[in-house]
Amino acid sequence: MSLGDWIIKTPSTKHKDVPLNEFTAMSLASLAGVDVPEITLVALDKLDNLPPINMPDEKQAFAIKRFDRNGEQRIHMEDFAQVLVKYPHEKYDSASYEQIGKILYDFSGDGLADTQQFARRLLVNILLANGDAHLKNWSLLYADQITPRLSPAYDIVTTSVYIENERRYALNLGKTKEWHEVTYANFEAWANRAGVPWRAIKPHLDDTMEKARTLWPRAIKELPMNDGHKHSLQAHWAKLQKDFQI
Repeated sequence: MSLGDWIIKTPSTKHKDVPLNEFTAMSLASLAGVDVPEITLVALDKLDNLPPINMPDEKQAFAIKRFDRNGEQRIHMEDFAQVLVKYPHEKYDSASYEQIGKILYDFSGDGLADTQQFARRLLVNILLANGDAHLKNWSLLYADQITPRLSPAYDIVTTSVYIENERRYALNLGKTKEWHEVTYANFEAWANRAGVPWRAIKPHLDDTMEKARTLWPRAIKELPMNDGHKHSLQAHWAKLQKDFQI
């Protein structure tokens, strides 16, 4: 494994078992139809050239394959804070998921497919209690150097286990930010405001829910997230509105 082709995330000194959390959340996202790059857990003692940093007593790092490289060639990518020409400190409150949806639908090389994938990811972030899906966590990738497409997903983490009483995602979705309030109606309002036909979005949300309900309860038992985090995530599933309960 050539490390130049991978981004390695070492354990956090502040939060427990982040690599295991991210690997589990990204794996569950993939099972629900989210486009995810190759991911793996790597033993820390197998990594050479690690800078001398303070590390907790954890054995593994999270590794994600770079999708902004093609061999030696860099593939142009820009996150939505850049796309919307916003300053980073505004990343949580200067835009909404409607704006991102509209830009994808109007300007992407395949506007409908990318907006459908975007809606699926929005739902998966809610299901996984990821409150950090702000502007910098969504990007456009220019694989042919000309045509923008929604990049694969990255930085999906169950953040609620680290932030006490966290109940919200990062940007507004159909007038709410509350995980435990959101229903299909919020997604329909989002689609209408983004100018995306709801009839083209709802089947993808239905498919996401079917996959999550069928595959996740068994998968989470096998995945390496720590037991406390697993229980917390399962409790979150039970508190969601009926549309999205697992």
